[in-house]
Amino acid sequence: MDESIVSKKGLSSNGLIWRVKIAHIPTLVELLLLGAKDYHIKISTSELADRIGKSQQLVSKHLMELENEGYLERLKIGRLYGLKLTEKGLDQLMMLYSILKGTLEPPLMLEIEGELFSGLGEGAYYTSLENYRRQFVEKMGFEPYPGTMNLRLTSRKDRKLRRELEYYAGIIIDGFKDESRTYGGAKCFMAIVNDQIEGAVGIFERTHYADLVIEIISPIKIRKKLGLRDGDKVKVKIFLSKEGLPEPKSPR
Repeated sequence: MDESIVSKKGLSSNGLIWRVKIAHIPTLVELLLLGAKDYHIKISTSELADRIGKSQQLVSKHLMELENEGYLERLKIGRLYGLKLTEKGLDQLMMLYSILKGTLEPPLMLEIEGELFSGLGEGAYYTSLENYRRQFVEKMGFEPYPGTMNLRLTSRKDRKLRRELEYYAGIIIDGFKDESRTYGGAKCFMAIVNDQIEGAVGIFERTHYADLVIEIISPIKIRKKLGLRDGDKVKVKIFLSKEGLPEPKSPR
């Protein structure tokens, strides 16, 4: 595999941690193609070895390693083993897919819809910290309003798009340390809310929300500017590079 995609240290070009051994990728991909994403498939090690051009002994070794590391489930079915990819295995394949897709066919923009809700109020504290504030100004070109706008993602499609953001290169906001604690980093993507307000979607290292929520940083209080309330549906166009960012329809 190209070192620009996966380095020897196990980090992808986007800074994500790659945990699967490169030698295991053909086995995982072949199992995916055979349907092991949804159910246990029955296949002998000799047949699998023929399909990927490896020896039976090597395939048996790889299957055992993948099972031990939690990427694969094996279930005895008659004389054969049924093989099924675990969620952990699928996550690694999704990472590979997104890296290749982002490199070979990079999309310009994703559109996500979410439901507005009031958060815990922590966004105001973090966006006001000088180290973060300075980086937002330098790297995204605007002074952040103290607080984030939170959108709950209610559809499977939108949550999938949210997870994909983790695999794309974005604007990196570095973490830092002060006298009392450390603060995690973030990856941001420029965005436009409801085709009107420019801001950025932040993917934070330390968050309570996982893939169920996106948090938006902006130079103004979007909720007030657009007259939004909790429960309103909001559309966000997320640009994967600054080159694709159009002018907002109304001034900030």
